[in-house]
Amino acid sequence: MKLLVALFAIVVLWKVVSSGSSDVDIEEIEYEPAE
Repeated sequence: MKLLVALFAIVVLWKVVSSGSSDVDIEEIEYEPAE
């Protein structure tokens, strides 16, 4: 469980750094964690 959360956080941070747009990542976070 914690590994999945950590990996997801890393991916989000990576996208934030890559695109520099936090709005896109907020949308992704919203539709991703349903479990």
